[in-house]
Amino acid sequence: SNVVAPEKDSVSIDNLRMATQLRCASEDEVGLPEPCAYAPCSKSRASSALVPFILIFVIALNYIPFVVWSLEWGRAPALTIALVSVFHLLLLFVVVSWGYTCATDPGVPPERWQRQMAVAAANGQEVRICRKSGLYKPARAHFCSSTQRLTLNMDHFCPWVVNTVGFYNRKFFILFLVYTCFALVFVVACITPRMPRFFEWLNDKGEEGYWLPGVINGVVVIVMLVVDCLLLLLLIPFLVVHMRMAIKNQTTIDGDRFPQYDVGAYNNLQQVFGQNHCLWWLPLYLHGPKGDGIHWPCRQEVKEDLPALATGPASPVQQEATEGRPEDTASASTSIVISQRS
Repeated sequence: SNVVAPEKDSVSIDNLRMATQLRCASEDEVGLPEPCAYAPCSKSRASSALVPFILIFVIALNYIPFVVWSLEWGRAPALTIALVSVFHLLLLFVVVSWGYTCATDPGVPPERWQRQMAVAAANGQEVRICRKSGLYKPARAHFCSSTQRLTLNMDHFCPWVVNTVGFYNRKFFILFLVYTCFALVFVVACITPRMPRFFEWLNDKGEEGYWLPGVINGVVVIVMLVVDCLLLLLLIPFLVVHMRMAIKNQTTIDGDRFPQYDVGAYNNLQQVFGQNHCLWWLPLYLHGPKGDGIHWPCRQEVKEDLPALATGPASPVQQEATEGRPEDTASASTSIVISQRS
């Protein structure tokens, strides 16, 4: 194959619009999600494996005072048992959401689609190639430098879940944030009103040599409240940002550069949480998100503003020279044109 550098004026506005339309899909083209699959292990993921131990520390810091010590205290036993039960339910949702986010493969372009693109390229149709992985690149896919994989609808690599957040595990990542915030708010709201008497009882236990010596029992509770409040100050804005992006069908990488993918809040959320809105709150894969992570429907008014695809001679194959960045018009101007000969 011959590699030809394009002339400076060879990329016209019509070509840029046509490239944008190539990333839109009709309802008939949108496929079904893949079955739930495990994310493969890698050296980069193993290097972040110690980070979740911080999560275990935070859980233990909350569990010991809120569950173990509260039950031992024995004040208002019926209320205490009810609060502890709710806490365990929230903790279950947190752990399951985290586990699914960590273990679920965020998605890569499937082999059958790669074969389809190879045939299309051989027939002269315009396709996109990931420079780093060498794979044909679907819309909204990006190469993750941490896992060395071309990831569908990549949002970011999160060391807290030791995985890339992408098309198939984005639901669980958002639910992990939601239930973590709920659990932290619940603990702070339940402990704070009882703090004076609880703190006094803990100090008495410390003087008796029960659990930890002296005032350390009370210090543990204070540290728990401080850590929980700091986490809430960090996580609530983070959750708001990710929920807003899900509602607008955006990602951290893409930002608001592609408004054509915003097909309405309900349809956008279906592409993250699944088609049945009654099951959105469950941290389970079930039928998966709506779509296949490759074909993305667009707003009708945006599609009407784009010119029709040319049906003339064979189009060249484009290879993006900038990977891991949003596919804006600037990246098209630095593309490499490859002429294929069969």
